[in-house]
Amino acid sequence: MKSPLRTALAVLALAAAVSAAGCGVSRGAGSPHASGSGIQGRTMVDGGCPVVRRHSPCPDRPLRARVTITSGDHSKKVTETTSGTDGHFRIALPPGTYAVRPANLTGAVDPIARPVTVTVTDGRFTTVVIHFDSGIR
Repeated sequence: MKSPLRTALAVLALAAAVSAAGCGVSRGAGSPHASGSGIQGRTMVDGGCPVVRRHSPCPDRPLRARVTITSGDHSKKVTETTSGTDGHFRIALPPGTYAVRPANLTGAVDPIARPVTVTVTDGRFTTVVIHFDSGIR
């Protein structure tokens, strides 16, 4: 028979492992005291339709992508994460100005997205949608 202490420790270890394996969680030099502020958002790619007609929409769809956060002057990498298969990501950061630098995970030129400058304020998560261009027209 297992002791209650051993069972409790096993449950805590499992919870920690599940928490660490989550998608879209930041990795890097984010500030641990910044949990009340940061950047959250979604990475999306256009539908890739060569001709979009009004009655035949070609909606954007989620894109799993790498999201790198650099200081506002782009000189220092602050942290990095990968958005989930649903495109969502959330990164805790202290207040300040940051550049969100998206990249596709394939290493190919397309789809491509431009960096976005974001200002984080105290006690809030700034929401941003990163639009990737599929290159199809």
